[in-house]
Amino acid sequence: MSPLEWPFSFLQGKTAKEEQEARTLHLRSLQYLERYVFLVLFNAYLHLEKTDSWRRPFSVWMLEVASKAGVYEVLNQLGFPEFEPIEDKPLSRLRYRWQERKLGPGPFQGHLL
Repeated sequence: MSPLEWPFSFLQGKTAKEEQEARTLHLRSLQYLERYVFLVLFNAYLHLEKTDSWRRPFSVWMLEVASKAGVYEVLNQLGFPEFEPIEDKPLSRLRYRWQERKLGPGPFQGHLL
């Protein structure tokens, strides 16, 4: 995943012929961007916590450090403001992106034996 894939997926969604395909590509572009944000956060966690030998897990660090820095506010306004306004876009909110993820088909198809 390169940083160039985010806007590319987004722009592909803008030219999609079907609404469902456009929504899927838009969601994918936001998921790429969200993953990148979490990679940056995890890198910050590793650098800041290595002096204490990683005594607190990443999930606790996210609550104690990152949330105070406003990370969740950023994740709840995620989008591509250069291409479109993000106000009133449900997929820009973390909650809706995760709900949308659950609606898609799972990784398995067919019957389990």
